[in-house]
Amino acid sequence: MHYEHSPEYPLTTARSYFPPEEQAWLQRELGDILDSQLSMGPRVAQFERDFAACCGAEYGVAFPSCTAALEATLQAFGIGPDDEVLVPAETFIASGMAVFLAGARPVFTEIAADTFGMDFTDALSRITPRTRGAIVVHFGGMISPAFPAFVAELHRRGCFVIEDAAHAHGAELNGNRAGSLADAACFSFYPTKIMTTGEGGMLVTARDEIARFARSFQQRGLDLACEDEQYSLPGRNNRFTEIAAALGLSQLRCLDGFLACRRQIARIYDEKLCRSGCCRPLLSAAGSTPSYWRYVVLPEVCVDRQALKAAMAADRIAIDWPYDPPLHLQPVFRRRLATLPGMLPRTEDLLSRHFCLPVHARLRDVDAEYIVDRLLYHIANLAKDG
Repeated sequence: MHYEHSPEYPLTTARSYFPPEEQAWLQRELGDILDSQLSMGPRVAQFERDFAACCGAEYGVAFPSCTAALEATLQAFGIGPDDEVLVPAETFIASGMAVFLAGARPVFTEIAADTFGMDFTDALSRITPRTRGAIVVHFGGMISPAFPAFVAELHRRGCFVIEDAAHAHGAELNGNRAGSLADAACFSFYPTKIMTTGEGGMLVTARDEIARFARSFQQRGLDLACEDEQYSLPGRNNRFTEIAAALGLSQLRCLDGFLACRRQIARIYDEKLCRSGCCRPLLSAAGSTPSYWRYVVLPEVCVDRQALKAAMAADRIAIDWPYDPPLHLQPVFRRRLATLPGMLPRTEDLLSRHFCLPVHARLRDVDAEYIVDRLLYHIANLAKDG
């Protein structure tokens, strides 16, 4: 096919996007913000309400990062020394680090080959008397159909479940959105995510006691019931700016369009890759509607990933493979927790082979077709050469 590159439609793994009409609105908002309250004002409150409502949750509390939101959630559950929290090994460092910084031990689990999320059977086998709960990552924005049963089982055992929904803005399972499926959920608004505030995160929950704790923790443990300035809990400076909230309100208006674009790109990839016989994409299960923060591919033939990455880069197409190394092989945890290669063999195998194709709101159908055609061409050549 004839294809012309355009800087307006970069073939990168991620790209933030503010449509022209939103940029104009934001410029007007900035003028108003600079003449009024800069932090923790009416826009922050509106963003918290609107984002929580979008998730089907009652409460939203904005934080400067998803990491801070995770930390607040763990503190709300009273996590500390001698506690254990289940965490999948395929996730960003923050998922395990929040547990570690709370003084508890992250217990890393295998991932499932069909979702790249937590393998729930493996996770249940790792529960001990010290297990307090689990952080379940909706990897790439895909929610496992087995997730509700896992939540129910952990609740039966007296444990909590936190959704790490950093990838899952707008992802759904049986019509229910990420953020409404467990005790609490934490989202990221980093620039590579589906919607962005530059930096930022959000805790959403239906539980009043978690929301009240998080609101206090957001403001250094301030006692919000007192008229004077009293601090009744340990907390941090986790306030959110009005500028970031304006960005969030703008991106929230765009979210449905962003998701429609990502899902269309995924449909094109699915169709071509499933016919190819040389690659297996992660396909959504019945009832699961991913947000496609990443589009994951597993080659069915032996291919050198670095060579494939270089070949695709020559076509100005970026591929990557988050996260490498997996959590249990990160140096900080190897030193502190004595984790070793071979402890999670299925996860280590999957993560040694997978890669992700570009998917973001600035890709067109023609871009997706070009990307997947070039991918199949390079895999065929590299597999033959190998």
